[in-house]
Amino acid sequence: MFFYLTNDDRYLIKTMKKSETKVFLRMLAAYYNQVRAFENSLVIRFYGLRCVILNGPTQKEVRFVIMGNLFCSEYSIHRRFDLRGSSLGRTTDKPELQINSNTILKDLDLKFIFRLQKAWFQ
Repeated sequence: MFFYLTNDDRYLIKTMKKSETKVFLRMLAAYYNQVRAFENSLVIRFYGLRCVILNGPTQKEVRFVIMGNLFCSEYSIHRRFDLRGSSLGRTTDKPELQINSNTILKDLDLKFIFRLQKAWFQ
């Protein structure tokens, strides 16, 4: 699948397989309820799901989702993580000296302890 970033960095566009689209549509109601109930959540915001039909020798459907970019902020981001909740193969392969603000780190690279207010944790 392909990811595209808008010029202003506010939105990401991700192409989707048909099977992924079906899963997305099944989870949409629960996702909507979650986002409405927890407005300060860092769960990514989805703004639209579209399908474009490309005409040519063979007709092709391209599905894509438009989502907000969590990294679009006035704050400087010095570390980025792709967290999936797994430990299998979830470390970056770069040596420490080559890691910079553009490096995407993974689950086992996260060496922080997060403390949340009790109400936020619950």
